[in-house]
Amino acid sequence: MQPEGLFGQHIWRLVDQSKTHSSFHALYSFAMDDTLCTSVQQGISPAVVRTWVHHQNIVLGNVDTKLTRLADGLAYLRECGYMPIVRNSGGAAVVLDTEVLNVSLILPTTDAFSDIHAGYRAMVEFIRLLLAPYGAVVDTGEVVGSYCPGDFDVSIGGRKFGGLAQRRRRGAVAVQAFLLANGSGAQRAELVKRFYSISAVEGDAYPDVNPGTLASLSELLGVTISCADLQARIAEVLAEKADEVRTSVQLLPQELEEFNRNLAGMQARNPQLEL
Repeated sequence: MQPEGLFGQHIWRLVDQSKTHSSFHALYSFAMDDTLCTSVQQGISPAVVRTWVHHQNIVLGNVDTKLTRLADGLAYLRECGYMPIVRNSGGAAVVLDTEVLNVSLILPTTDAFSDIHAGYRAMVEFIRLLLAPYGAVVDTGEVVGSYCPGDFDVSIGGRKFGGLAQRRRRGAVAVQAFLLANGSGAQRAELVKRFYSISAVEGDAYPDVNPGTLASLSELLGVTISCADLQARIAEVLAEKADEVRTSVQLLPQELEEFNRNLAGMQARNPQLEL
């Protein structure tokens, strides 16, 4: 019997950027997802799963840029060895490090994915597929007290291990998830909590972070789970569900000009950075 494909897409492109050098800046990732959205919309690329890992980055949302004492908070993050950037998708501050796997699903916004929530639902289903061998029962819904809280937080037993955001462009959507594979969720949350305590004054809007609400998959499932383990599961799911998988680690030559334009846009959002 002909397989149904994954989320209605029979051909998938897997862009594996999970083994990157520390010089691979988070700005590149957001510019890359925008580029891949354009490629999917134009038919240059099939639907994409892109995985990415960054070293010691704090990714801020637009709401964070309005904090009264933001400059003090950014200085604190740098003192702790983290590079802060502002992303072009929704949400608030998120910690990225080498034990956090980021996953992007890039899909055409035709038919089922014209619904603004359809991409979120697809990502949640994808995460459940990834974690099925571990017997994980994955819940969705805002985890109050977590950093970057949202309606599509993913959690196990009430503790959040990942969050979702999306970036919609004409003809395509990039749904992005961060997944805490290993390490301490509480320690990451303490960093974000301290950032807000330094950056915010009374009247500012920001999440009230309770470190006990976050945990890594390793902590939640009682077995060590690495980014490499999750990456292997992604390859297995695609092999099972898709008719064809095209694997790469880089953009196509015809995508580079679009990438450079998108990177310039991200740099304009982050004038404090020198790349």
